[in-house]
Amino acid sequence: MIQNLSARLQTLFVLIGLVILFGIASPHFLSTDNLLNVMQQSAINAILGIGLTFVIISGGIDLSVGSILALCGLVTADLLVAGHSTFVAIVAGLLVGLGCGVLNGLITTLGRIPPFITTLGMMLIARSAAKIYSGSKPISGFPESFRALSGDVAGIPVMVLVVAGLYVLAHLVLTRTKLGRYTYAIGGNEQAAWLSGVPVGRYKVAIYALSGLMAGAAAVLMTSRLNAASPLSGEMYELYAIAAAVIGGVSLMGGEGRVLGTLIGALIMGTLRNGLNALNVPSALEGMVVGGVLIAAVVLDRARHRGSTSRPVKGWRRYRKWVIAGIITVVLVLAALAFRAASTQPAEEQVLTVAFVPKALNSPFWAAMESAAAREAEEQDIHLVSLAADRETDVERQYQIIENLIQQGVDAILLAPAGSKELVTAIRKANDAGIPVFLLDTRIDEAAAESVGAEVLTYIGSDNFEGGSVAGRYLAATLGGSGEVAIIEGISGHETADQRRLGFLEGIAEYPGIRVVASQTANWERALAYNVAENLLQAHPEIDAIFAANDEMALGALEAADAAQRLETVSVIGFDAIPDALDNIKTGRLLGSVAQFPGEMGRLGVMHAATLLREGTLPPKEVLTKVEIIDLRNLEAFETAAGPAVGETEIP
Repeated sequence: MIQNLSARLQTLFVLIGLVILFGIASPHFLSTDNLLNVMQQSAINAILGIGLTFVIISGGIDLSVGSILALCGLVTADLLVAGHSTFVAIVAGLLVGLGCGVLNGLITTLGRIPPFITTLGMMLIARSAAKIYSGSKPISGFPESFRALSGDVAGIPVMVLVVAGLYVLAHLVLTRTKLGRYTYAIGGNEQAAWLSGVPVGRYKVAIYALSGLMAGAAAVLMTSRLNAASPLSGEMYELYAIAAAVIGGVSLMGGEGRVLGTLIGALIMGTLRNGLNALNVPSALEGMVVGGVLIAAVVLDRARHRGSTSRPVKGWRRYRKWVIAGIITVVLVLAALAFRAASTQPAEEQVLTVAFVPKALNSPFWAAMESAAAREAEEQDIHLVSLAADRETDVERQYQIIENLIQQGVDAILLAPAGSKELVTAIRKANDAGIPVFLLDTRIDEAAAESVGAEVLTYIGSDNFEGGSVAGRYLAATLGGSGEVAIIEGISGHETADQRRLGFLEGIAEYPGIRVVASQTANWERALAYNVAENLLQAHPEIDAIFAANDEMALGALEAADAAQRLETVSVIGFDAIPDALDNIKTGRLLGSVAQFPGEMGRLGVMHAATLLREGTLPPKEVLTKVEIIDLRNLEAFETAAGPAVGETEIP
């Protein structure tokens, strides 16, 4: 009994150890507000983990909860924007999640299909439905009654209270009800449970329905917290929820686990992310750290099971499992650092089709560029093919899209590279197939391109370095030449993100009173920027301003500052001048944004491609669209301007 209790407390000891470690490393980590932040940031994963705990204990798996979350969030957001009551919108979101879960259960049981395949299919279906439903665009702007879900009661976040209530209910269901007992029985031995009279099919449907319902609940809370819903919300969340359950002691073999262990697992993951942000550790390392913890948890779980069924080990061998776990973790981390991806495919040719390949199509910036390119293509009588990865971080997917376009034989490619170095090989493949490549918005690394012999005809876009410099000078002047500033970067190592950051640093260089206290990446994502900004505001209480390298991240930081009740003292400036940002500038919440006219980039890209294809005229090596700061002083003029000025610079 003592040994069993010790095993159950292992994850709790790990959590306490992490809290102590980060508390020693960061003076702000152990503050009450920051600890509440850890709980709040762990809430979505913890709620999804409830459903995954039941599913995994029953011997199944659910890979669809992240996509269901996105769909439920969009349904809730759409109803709110359409004017329906908060109650109706929340119930609708929950019902969509419940329906998806029931469908998973019915297909698995009636069709006798493995849950891995069923939920994988649902993951793809729900994600596609979310994109179709929203037109691949985020939905935002909700009433205060709904935003109250992201508020607090007596200083405790509502999300934390909701998680606590759900876990109490889940614990009672799992330990005190027939559903809980049958969940363990089905996972321990499904055939034996059926022979004992358990209606296995009925209870499996109930288990997957619970998982879908928890995804709906997580979607409602996440939509309220971010004040937005996106078709890309919840990507990879199913894996994080599975990781939380496994770290918390739920056996992937089924028949064993506790919901309270999953809660601790979710808190461990949240603590790691929060602590690493507070210590200014690069975000790229977070996945390796969490992955290492997950692997260590599984190794220790297996070792514990072997130890309970074998004779006690004496001498140095009793520490063998710890040595093995440490070696495996180190080896896997080193392997991740050394990982490189490359592939080649033959190409074919086709005629008079121009391909538009942005980083993604999930933001107003890329949507504006695509719309302008489509209008120009119609005028030029050119067939425009628009393809994009789901996430701006998915370089590999963009690489695959370029390969597919080469096989289709398109005449030209308008590319906004997701990676300035990673895609030079794909560009070289297009060169070899005789397909001209035009860069939009983002340059490629010249040294990397030269190393493989990749060439592009022109760059069409703004000077991101100058845009960052404009933002830096403006922000420094607004602060009166002194203050503490934090930077929220885009994808680290990508040309656009790096140039905007470096330009910003140059812009503030002439103001010695401006001090950059932190610079963290948020991968262009509003949700991630919200969490990063929360952690930065906790770690650096004296921050006066935040520069975000795009408006999606600026809006996430804005909501974090608002939630921390520091909107009056922390100025936020963004980049791109998207409609949501302009609305917040108009209300005085957002200080300003750097405009770079994406529609003009798309129009010029198609125009120069058409000129080359029809007349054989080479475009200039560089076509620059202007950048300018947009704030309350020139907002009206910017919105009513007929068209931006464009400068073309020909480089021989």
